[in-house]
Amino acid sequence: MSRKVYGLKRVSPVGPSNDAVDFDFISILDFAIQFKGLQKRSQESRTRIVTVAREAFMARGYSEVSTHDISAEAGVTQGLITYHFKSKQGLWQAAMDRVFGEFRNNLASRIRSLRGADERTFMTEIVRHLINLERQYPFIMRFMVVSAKEADSHLIWLIKRHIQPIYDVLTHLFEVAQHHGIMRQLPVTNAYYVLLAAGTVFSLGDEISIVAGQDTNSDSFSDAQAECLITMLLTDPT
Repeated sequence: MSRKVYGLKRVSPVGPSNDAVDFDFISILDFAIQFKGLQKRSQESRTRIVTVAREAFMARGYSEVSTHDISAEAGVTQGLITYHFKSKQGLWQAAMDRVFGEFRNNLASRIRSLRGADERTFMTEIVRHLINLERQYPFIMRFMVVSAKEADSHLIWLIKRHIQPIYDVLTHLFEVAQHHGIMRQLPVTNAYYVLLAAGTVFSLGDEISIVAGQDTNSDSFSDAQAECLITMLLTDPT
């Protein structure tokens, strides 16, 4: 059976070439969660529910989690979940906004902080930062691998809302780096997924501890993982 290709449209920078990073384009990563005038007490209860939901959905997936589970763990009534999120789907979307919104904002902030750096330093630090982000959010790649087995409405929503902007920005950075001879001439889609998939190593902590005696939560392991990716993706310094 052939796999259906959905072909979501990639967004490209407005600039005419890949001579330089388009920092205005980076703004597509920015993600703000609005509380729409909620009072402080309502904000706190909403945040508590989303925190519990994020952990549950990331660990067990959409179908294996009920709003009853979440209300019990969060110590709130079912009615409060309905008040804030309308439905289980609304709660799931809010949980995904929390996880991927934090990831996007963190990445955007680091990219902007490197403005003015030379091209090799810029790309080296981007790779390092992404590996560290994946270390902070080890459940994201595990979640995506499980979720991507079937392109249902939830996955398509998540891709359009969060994954696509991350992909568009990182592949733009890759193309600029290739233009300057900093990154190897690899297909940018493949390079993107090589870099993102490298984060799955942080979900294998127990296995790696047993077979190699190394701690995936250590700075030394994370630094070594980043060095592997830098060597694989970037050209050798001249």
